[in-house]
Amino acid sequence: MTRVLSVVHYPMFGGPHNRNMRLAPVLAQFGVQTTVLLPDEPGNAAERLSSAGVDIRQLSLTRIRASRQLKPHVRLLANFFKEVSAIRELMRRLQIDVVQLNGLVNCQAAVAASRLGVPVVWQILDTYTPVMLRRMMAPVVRHYGDVVMCTGLRVAREHPGVIKREEQLVNFFPPVDVVQFRPDAEQREKSRRVLGVDDAALVVGTLGNINFQKGHDNFIRAASALKARVPGVKFLLLGSIHENHGEYVEGLWKLAGDLGLHVGEDLIVRDPTGHVHELVQAMDVFWMTPRPRSEGIPTAMEEAMALGLPVVSFDVGSICELVADSGCGYMVQDQDPELVARLTFERLMEGEQRSALGAKGREFIERNASLEACALRHIEAYDRARAWAQ
Repeated sequence: MTRVLSVVHYPMFGGPHNRNMRLAPVLAQFGVQTTVLLPDEPGNAAERLSSAGVDIRQLSLTRIRASRQLKPHVRLLANFFKEVSAIRELMRRLQIDVVQLNGLVNCQAAVAASRLGVPVVWQILDTYTPVMLRRMMAPVVRHYGDVVMCTGLRVAREHPGVIKREEQLVNFFPPVDVVQFRPDAEQREKSRRVLGVDDAALVVGTLGNINFQKGHDNFIRAASALKARVPGVKFLLLGSIHENHGEYVEGLWKLAGDLGLHVGEDLIVRDPTGHVHELVQAMDVFWMTPRPRSEGIPTAMEEAMALGLPVVSFDVGSICELVADSGCGYMVQDQDPELVARLTFERLMEGEQRSALGAKGREFIERNASLEACALRHIEAYDRARAWAQ
């Protein structure tokens, strides 16, 4: 039995939490026991992971904040070694064999692991971190990380200097349950009824927590441009809203109104918690319009591909390794919502074309991002880390 402590410094459920939730039972079949460490603060991640049967622990964990205010950074420094000691004590108690860090910048668990001689698998999941901070973190990752896992080749290239030798790098695609996420005509019909959408309507949607980095304002601008070409088209935003992003969300609804979209009618917004695989079925086309430096390989896009949906996306992070390599849709090189709408109108209005591209995406996910395929990549990383740490 290999005991892994997977550390996520964020209390709101997102990609790293979803990946741990999906992989924990599959890894257990291969003799890997996963415990997820979360911060002890308000958020939905702990409840969702616990409800799924994942073993969780919570400690007081500070994290690097994207803030110009001094207070959060002082608090991080003041609590750093106290948190290292708490994590080290937890590792001792649970007899942890490998520590997995889910993200680049918070390294308390890596320091704690080094003091116990426990190997570290350091996951770099996106390109959100500013370049200067990446450069500052590179020697830290190189010193403490026995293996570095990256979501895609481009993400790895965007973080030079984090590995000492090539064999330390393990690239992976986030996991998708291809049994749960599969095209289902009956479920599509049910989901459309729940959402109040006519079966004949074209539905374009996206999935992800609603915040600035995900670029929902870009989605709304693209939606307005497509509505001008396709009367009757519906747009579906599936995502949770955290109180910290309330001002941004209010701005989204104002933008939608200014551009002629009516929330609840043209623009349907739902928190999909617990029903993602059902509600995404209602879509015909999947859009992703994130900001630069915001993504690695989005699980949400993989899930849409597994459901046989064609994709139109901004070229951010390693998204091109999903879309271009699979042939499931189209990339927009610039942050251009108008081009997203135009590509959809010119190339994805016919059902046969959407089905052909969607089938390619489904095949790619089955081959590269199934639960078992991703679990085996993690086990490979854990085995390498343990071997090299000896």
